[in-house]
This record gives sequence, structure tokens and C-alpha cells, in this order.
Amino acid sequence: MSKRLLSILLVVLAVLMTAAVISAQDSAPTVGIGGEAGGVGTYLVGSNGMTLYAFKRDGLGVSNCVDQCATVWPPYTVASADGLTVVDGVSGVVGTIARADGALQVTYNDLPLYFWSNDAAAGDTTGNNFRTVWTIVAPAAVYAQSNADHGTILVGATGMTLYTFTNDAEGVSNCSGGCLGNWPAVTVESADALVTPINLPGVFSTFDRGDGTLQVAYNGWPLYTFAGDTARGAVTGDGAGDVWFVAKP
Repeated sequence: MSKRLLSILLVVLAVLMTAAVISAQDSAPTVGIGGEAGGVGTYLVGSNGMTLYAFKRDGLGVSNCVDQCATVWPPYTVASADGLTVVDGVSGVVGTIARADGALQVTYNDLPLYFWSNDAAAGDTTGNNFRTVWTIVAPAAVYAQSNADHGTILVGATGMTLYTFTNDAEGVSNCSGGCLGNWPAVTVESADALVTPINLPGVFSTFDRGDGTLQVAYNGWPLYTFAGDTARGAVTGDGAGDVWFVAKP
């Protein structure tokens, strides 16, 4: 075999291998779950299997990581917002935002998602808690989010604000009937299904409401959403009746 023919075959082989890798990534979910027992817990990964991160200085639907920041923390971008897929077990909402350069960045509950240039392989989480403003993203039933008016607050799996009821007791909900229509309890199917957040102090637990559902509690206090909140970041239920307040870590 001539050297010229061998060179051509090697080029063709390289192209085919690259196409196979791209095809495999395209067939993978846009957002999946990584992590294992003994590590930092479960967290979101991209279609390439690499860990995804959130930037605490971003706003909902707004990326504040540009220029050099975006070189070190590459935004997770896609060619089109159509066809976004999510692996089972991720209860939040995956979407996109348009960056200033026109690229479409993937979001989770409106939080822009990024990779970390120093992660070398799938399973690496070396950017977690970097300078206290970069964190891996857990598909948790409850997690912390920054709010302009209230500082750090607790939000549910879909990013909606969570509240506590001062008429409750630890591990006991006194909100039922019509109350639950306005203040839906945060529930999970089983205690094992409660995915707890990463980098958040306090104790998360569940208790039986007596109607066959398990309600999530933080440091013993039952958690609720508010029907009047129509968008992520809304805190319209805070102070209602002087008995409902935004839940904070």
C-alpha cells in the first residue's frame, strides 16, 4: 500500500471517528445526571458527560459571565432550542437564553449553565465552590437561590420560591383544605426520592401529612409554594397574614 493511500485512509478513519463521537453526543440527553455514592452527590451534566455549573452572580435568564470569564467557564450552548432533552430524574425545567453574541445557552430553572475548563474528564467536579461563586447544579427537590430583595432563599425543584407557615410545628403541617389550594405543600413520592442540595447547611427531611403524601421539611419546618407566585424569583407570598414567610437557609 502506497504512503499516499495510507494517508488518505487515516484521514477518512479520523473523520468517521469524529462523526461517531458527535453522533453519540447528539443522541445523549441535553441534560443528564452524574455523580456517585461517596462523592459530592448527584449533579447535572451535559450531553458530553461533563459537569455543569451555575454562577451565583448571574440573574434568572441572564448570564453575567462574558469575555475572559466565558473562556474559562464556557457557556453550555446548543444550535437550536428545539429538541432539548432531559434524562429521567431531573424535575426542573431546561430551556435556553440568547447570549449577547447570539449563541443559545442552556438553562436549568432559568439558571445559565456552564462547563469548567479545568475539568479534564467526565466525573470531574474541580470547579465546585470555586471562589464560592461557582457551584455544581443538583437536581434537588430544594435548593438555594439569590434574590434581590431577600438574599439567599430556598426554592423548589422547578425554581419557585418556598415558604414556611408560623402556625405549623416541627414535622407537623397545619395547612389543609383551602389553605393547600393557596399554599401547595412541597412533596416527594418517597423519602428515597428526596434529593438534597449540595453546599447548603441544615437538615432536610420528610413527614407523613396523614393524607398519604410525604411533605418536605427544612430543619423540621414544612415547606410550601405559593399559588400567587407566577414566575421564578417572585416572592409575593412573603408576609401574607403575618404568618407566611420566605424560607431561608
